[in-house]
Formats: sequence, C-alpha cells, structure tokens
Amino acid sequence: MKILITGGAGFIGKYLVKYLLEKGENVSILDNFSNSDKKSTILFEKNGVKIFEGDITNFDDVSKATKDQEIVIHLAAKISVLESIKNPAETFRINVNGTKNLLAICKNNNIKKVIIASSAAVYGEGDKKIKVKEEKKKNPISPYGESKMKMEEEIEKNNSSNEMDYIILRFFNIYGIGQTSEYAGVITKFLEKIKKNQSLTITGDGTQIRDFVSISDVICSINNAIGYNKSGIFNIASGNEITINELANLMIELSGKKLNIKNIADKQGEIKYSQADILLAKQKLGYISKINLKEGIKKLLEN
Repeated sequence: MKILITGGAGFIGKYLVKYLLEKGENVSILDNFSNSDKKSTILFEKNGVKIFEGDITNFDDVSKATKDQEIVIHLAAKISVLESIKNPAETFRINVNGTKNLLAICKNNNIKKVIIASSAAVYGEGDKKIKVKEEKKKNPISPYGESKMKMEEEIEKNNSSNEMDYIILRFFNIYGIGQTSEYAGVITKFLEKIKKNQSLTITGDGTQIRDFVSISDVICSINNAIGYNKSGIFNIASGNEITINELANLMIELSGKKLNIKNIADKQGEIKYSQADILLAKQKLGYISKINLKEGIKKLLEN
C-alpha cells in the first residue's frame, strides 16, 4: 500500500514510519523540517522511504507528494498552544489553510482515504466528573484548539460528496521517548527535571485532570484507522484520568529520588479538565490502549 505521511519527520511521524516499514508498506514523507532534523530521515531513505521536502500550504509541493498515493496520513501541524496565542495567524495558516489545500489536492489525485491528526483541544474545557464523548459540542479556549476545530470543519465540508473516506483522530495527551522540548508534554518535562535532580514545576494548583496516551498506542490507533473502510471521528486516549499532582508524585516515586514540587502561575489557554471516553474507537476501530501509564513512565525513566 502506498502511504504518504505529512509531517512524517516529526515525533509521531517517525514512530509511524518505522512501524509501517516493518509491516512492509510503501511509505513517503512530506515535511518542511521546520520542527525536525532532515538528518533524522537518512535511515528511512536507506530503507526506501521517499522524502518530499515541502510545505502543506504549497500547491505544487502537495501535488507532487500525493501523486500515485493511496492513503494520506496528515500529521503536519502547528501544535504549540503558547505559540498559537502569540501568533494565531500562523497557526491558522498551517492547520486550517494547509489542510484545506491538502484535501483539495487529495481529491484531484484520487486519494481514497485521509487520516487526520486532530486534538482534544477542540472540546475546550471539560468536566471534572465526565469523560468527553465525540459528540460533545466543540468549544476550544485557545487559537490552537480553534484551528483544529476549523480544520475539522474543512474536512467535513470537503467530504460532503463522500468521494473520499476521512478519519479524524482526536489525540489526547501523548507521551513517549523523543518528544522535542519545544512541544513536549508535561511527562517529558517532568522527566527532564528528574534526570537533572531538579524540582518538578506544576502550573496552577495541580488539580488539572489529564488522560495520557503512549505513542505506541497512538501508532496502533493510526494503523487501525488504515484498515477502517468508513469515515469517522474518534477519541484516542487511555480512557484513564490522573491529576497533575498525582502524576508528579508517581514519577518522583518511580524514579526513587527525593525531589520537591513547586507551583507557578497558570498558563494562558490551558484546559483544567480533559478526560476521554474511548468506547467509540474500541467499537469501530478495534482500538485498545495497551500501555498502562505506570509501566509507560517506568520505560521512560529507564531510557
């Protein structure tokens, strides 16, 4: 199967390329290398991966990369909430206009399926006691979340004729080895502090609720989406919630170190409660979260 991955040199992309190569798929990457190092794809090229250096907002770049492909997995995006607050126009240019450009060209090039990385940020503020379902009204509280919501709207608008299957995967808090510090989630940031024997820093009071999902579960969800022959929108998470205070204490305990925790002011655009109902992904995609958070953190600490 011929599969193009936009943003294939990024954090999720590298794991996905490796996984698909091991399955014997024909993989290509489209990336502008703004958030990644081109040298990191040398091994992929040696294994037959075709690298297209280009931008998803550029018509010619996307046309060239999508030609003769069967499936496009769209990971390329601006993913920093803080960056989106500082420069919302750029976040919208990439996440909304870039996706719009990609979809139009995919249709022209007869791509049969597009799998798109979206985010829990489209939901906005959650409830302390209720796991969010896919049908929840979207109410993002940051420009990043709004850009992903508008991206989804473009996908649904583009698919009104049902010529192409689309699968939107709303990822919750992903963690794993290899996240860049710029876009790292709280687990990666805590890990860096632990390795340096420094105090762990929590924004706000630490009662924020999160649903963390390992990168290996994320890759399995994308693989399951490849085999799903309909359109749909799915939450991808572990289905288990934890507070940031609990997370910090768990990571300190697993590290065997004696470290302090300090609190700083809340971050702008930060969601207080975010936890996922993953039943739909289980039922339709056969998705199962296999990596327990405690075991996942142990592996990170051992690395």
